[in-house]
Amino acid sequence: MSEMSEWKPIATAPTDGRAIQARIPGHGDDNVIAWLEQYLDANGEDVGGWNFVTEQEPPECWTDGICWASNEDGVPSIQPTHWKELT
Repeated sequence: MSEMSEWKPIATAPTDGRAIQARIPGHGDDNVIAWLEQYLDANGEDVGGWNFVTEQEPPECWTDGICWASNEDGVPSIQPTHWKELT
């Protein structure tokens, strides 16, 4: 198996806007997401977050397809755990 197709911890994923395949617990292994830095938090500070970049249904705990520490209802978002390059 090629190193490019092996699952890696999400902490090592690129955060430059590049789309990746992600494993999200309870939501499968075929999620296509990217880290985007175009948001503001409640204090008006710039923040980033994982975003679905294809027409897929995100987990219910993600708000508008974005993974936050917690969603708009105050429920923690399920964080992706692993990633690999899109093939």
